[in-house]
This record gives sequence, structure tokens and C-alpha cells, in this order.
Amino acid sequence: MNRLTYHQQINKGFLDWQLPFYFSKPVLQHLTHFIDGMSSIGFTGKLTEIHAFSHHQKHRTTLGHFLKNSPWNETYLLRQSQKYVRQSMAQDEPVFLLLDDTIAKKTKPSSRAAQPTESCGYHFSHTDGKSVWGHQVVQLMMKSGQHAYPYDFRLFDKETTDSKIQLSLEMMNQLPLFKQPSYFLCDSWYTSRTIIEAVLSKGTHVIGALKTNRILYPQGIRIQAKQFATYIKKDDTNLVTIGGEAYRVYRYEGALNDIEYGVVLLCWPQAASMEPKNMRCFLSTDTKLTSEQILTYYSHRWSIETYFKQVKGRLGFNGAQIRSAQAIQRYWVLVQFAYLFLGYLYDTPFTYAIHIARTKKFESIIEFVYAATTDGTPLEQIKNELQVA
Repeated sequence: MNRLTYHQQINKGFLDWQLPFYFSKPVLQHLTHFIDGMSSIGFTGKLTEIHAFSHHQKHRTTLGHFLKNSPWNETYLLRQSQKYVRQSMAQDEPVFLLLDDTIAKKTKPSSRAAQPTESCGYHFSHTDGKSVWGHQVVQLMMKSGQHAYPYDFRLFDKETTDSKIQLSLEMMNQLPLFKQPSYFLCDSWYTSRTIIEAVLSKGTHVIGALKTNRILYPQGIRIQAKQFATYIKKDDTNLVTIGGEAYRVYRYEGALNDIEYGVVLLCWPQAASMEPKNMRCFLSTDTKLTSEQILTYYSHRWSIETYFKQVKGRLGFNGAQIRSAQAIQRYWVLVQFAYLFLGYLYDTPFTYAIHIARTKKFESIIEFVYAATTDGTPLEQIKNELQVA
């Protein structure tokens, strides 16, 4: 291991997280190099970049072996990450549970490929408007106050898993019970009866988007939300402002498919005509919330979209070139860990923490070179230790 003070700072953080109690020194050294490499400028997800950017002194193939074959328990690293998230939740504010999925797109290999990437498949991408080849991950985050943290995830493999709903239920069943009010935020894909019942059984309410063909029962009449909307006039709505944007909102309270009683908000942008094509629907199982509270709470779901953008753009989520399912699972544990750990290390959100990490790394390299030259260390030895020879 080389003598960079940046690595020493990372190792001190590992002590705070009690990682040396469960991981050997070689495993901790690999974790240090992954944190260093992932937080480096120009990192796109390749293991060769981890090796080069973190000045790894062993052969680069050891990184692939570490992910695919090394006998370390990534589940413990995930549990420690979750412990940190739970401890970071504000006790006097609502907790928001954010659920969504994303796709790390890959190039589909030839049918004759000797080692095709495992757990890949075609998944529909709302961003691209079509099915794309890649890995799909169902992600769960926790948020309280202004801070959102990745908490758990599942790799969706159509060969081994029935549905994303099943994976979501697995994560929900492992959640703790919250003392403060808690809300599960999701898009229309996840506002199913199965999910809603599971969430309510944990003492948590659901606030989610609804498809406009969802069945409502105003005055006992069975009708789709988009059909019901044609009977709503502007005078029937209230003007609600969320984040500087104004919306016309009609509040329905009553039964809907799969739910005995809930609130459904039918919303149109103030500047748009009140046609069904301009309408969006939102559900809340907490009927005590005002319409403004429901929409404000739902807006917290944007944090998971920000997280996906950050890990794809900064932590190599999209660019990882890993073939085995075991290695892929471990890599995503490391991505989530790096996101949380950097924020912890510098006591600031990831967006700022990664910039601080990059500055600290440059300072560390300068300090190392200065100290080595002051001690009379030959130039070639300095190059070798920094892996630039």
C-alpha cells in the first residue's frame, strides 16, 4: 500500500464504520482503491481506471478477481451502509421512502459470444421510449429533511425473478418501523394493490402517481379517471402552487380500484387547458393531508432521479464492464457505499463531497511527492509508488 494521506483518511473512515471487524486487510485495501478510483476525475466505470487512478500496486486483474471470486461478504457492507442511513434520518421530520428503477444500458453481444454478460436483458426505458439492452436495478432510497440516501436495491433479472413488484416487496419487508410519519413515494408502475397493502402493513402511507385509466367511484359510479375528468370544470378546482409552478387541482375522496378509501388529485398545469391529455393523477392513502401537502411530499421523489444521474455520471454506474452476476451485484454495493461514504467523510452531500475528495487527492499526491523528494527518495521509486513509471 502506498503512503498517500488521502488513503489514510479513507482508512480512518473505515474504522468509524467498523469495517476492520469484518474485513481482512487485503479486502480493506481493495475497498480503499475502489473509493479512490470512483471519486477520481474522468472515472467512467472501468476497472482499469480504478487501477490507474488509485495508484494500485498490484496487477489490475486482482480487481476483477476481488469482485467475482474473492470470499468477502458484500452483504455486511450493505448492512453498514443501511445502518448509517437509518442513523441519519431526522427524528422530528417525516421519512420518505423513494422507489424507482433505472437501466444501465449495455451493448448487446453476439449470440456466439463466449462469455456474455450475465443478468442482462431487454427492459423498457421511459427515457428512450423503447426497450433497451442492459441491467435494470430497482432502487429504494430514504429521505428526511433535505438529505436523501440510497438504502437498498435489487438487480432485476427476468430469468430468475418474476417481477419488479416482487423485488420491491422484498425490500419493503426488510424495512424498520418508523416512529415518525413515513410516506412511500412511487410512480404509477408501483401503485398496485400488493405494494400498497405491504406498505400500509408497515405503518407507512403511500403517495404515488396513478395512470389516468384508474377506476374511481364518484357517487358510486364506476368510471376511469380520465373520463371523470371530462365532467370537471375550472370552478370545481383549486389553485395550488408547488415549487413555483401553479396547478389546478380537483380533489376526489372515496373508493378506487383495489383501495377502499383514499385521496386522488386530478391536476392540470394552470397554463394548460383542462383536457384529459394534460392531466396527471396522484394518490394518497393519508386522507388527512391537504392537497398542497400531498403534491409537496410527492415532489421529494425527484431525489431518486438525481441519485441515478449522479451515480451514472460520477460513479461509473453505466460504464462498468463486468460480466458475472456476482461481480455486478458487488459493484453496485460499492457504488452505493461510495456515494454514502464520501458524504460521511466530508460531512456534506455527495454533490459537494466528490469535489472535496478530488481536491484532497491532489493535495495528497503533492504532499507525497514533496515528502519523498525531501527524504531523498529516487525519482524512479516515486514513479513506481504512484504507478506512473
